[in-house]
Amino acid sequence: MRRHYLVALLGCSIIGLLSAAENYFWGQISGRDYSFARALVVQGTNWIVFAAFAPALAAWGVHFRIEWPPRARSIVANVAGAAAILVLFSFIASVIDHFYGTASPHDPFWVHFRHSLVFQSPTAVITYGATVGVGYAAEASRRSRELARLQTELTQAQLSALRMQLNPHFLFNTLHTIAVLVREHDELQAVELIERLGDVLRHVLRTSNALETPLGSEIDFLRKYLEIEQARFGDRLKVSFALGDGTESALVPQLIVQPLVENALRHGLAPRAAPGELAVAARRRDGVLEVTVSDDGIGLRPGWDADEGLGLTNVRARLQRMYGAGGRLALVPGPGGGVLATVTLPFHEAEAVG
Repeated sequence: MRRHYLVALLGCSIIGLLSAAENYFWGQISGRDYSFARALVVQGTNWIVFAAFAPALAAWGVHFRIEWPPRARSIVANVAGAAAILVLFSFIASVIDHFYGTASPHDPFWVHFRHSLVFQSPTAVITYGATVGVGYAAEASRRSRELARLQTELTQAQLSALRMQLNPHFLFNTLHTIAVLVREHDELQAVELIERLGDVLRHVLRTSNALETPLGSEIDFLRKYLEIEQARFGDRLKVSFALGDGTESALVPQLIVQPLVENALRHGLAPRAAPGELAVAARRRDGVLEVTVSDDGIGLRPGWDADEGLGLTNVRARLQRMYGAGGRLALVPGPGGGVLATVTLPFHEAEAVG
């Protein structure tokens, strides 16, 4: 509140100075003996006094916001607010007129006050409207900041949920593969798989809450992740990467591609015995980054719902919250069978430091 009063005092002081300057120069042009100090008292006093009431008046107008269809309660409250400013301005002007003799000194105070009510009406209405308008703008800005904060917190919560979803499912499958290798006395490959598992878990469980990371970092993580999956699938899985020039430095949401890869493995390639191929590609086009994950698996089943599955729902929701209409996830049948998943988001890179 202290900041609100300081802003109100600064704004009203500027208005008072401008009004005093206008009144002073008008007096000079009219040939009247009118000092700037007197003009400042006459024109600036009401604004300085009004500064003490402006924050409360703005809050009053926001509380009784006029919306469509207007409610009688809000209309009456806003009319009362404008009337309060009119009375305040008229009272101050009447006191100044009475003591400075700018009006007839023989008229009683109530006559000065009555004349001021008429004279100050336009200023009071405009001042009330401007004050409430500033209150509306400040409230909208506060709500916008609050919404952005809540959206960030929600996205971070979704990212944490995705990490928790990934860890048990992936960990159990990998441990089962390691157990099979140990039983087959392939200790060397088992040790390599354990090392790769450690790298993957360090990436997934890292404490950074940054919402975005370079695509190159995500691709490095996917390579380790898919090396482990290839050990489980054996000769049944072939993986390829195709990254366009400059795409590795593009910022993408953390763990945005892994659910698509996992979905392709679990639902596209794992259900069949024949070998399959999974391809990850990225390209920059017209200020947009496109990241695709494709497989030649069994494809989309009849009646498939685009909103089913926690992983895909999470990806779609995170893209929408972080980039609005610029972030999209599309799943369509692949040109050669299987599924083509495409993530689209605005192309942007981390700002250089130094």
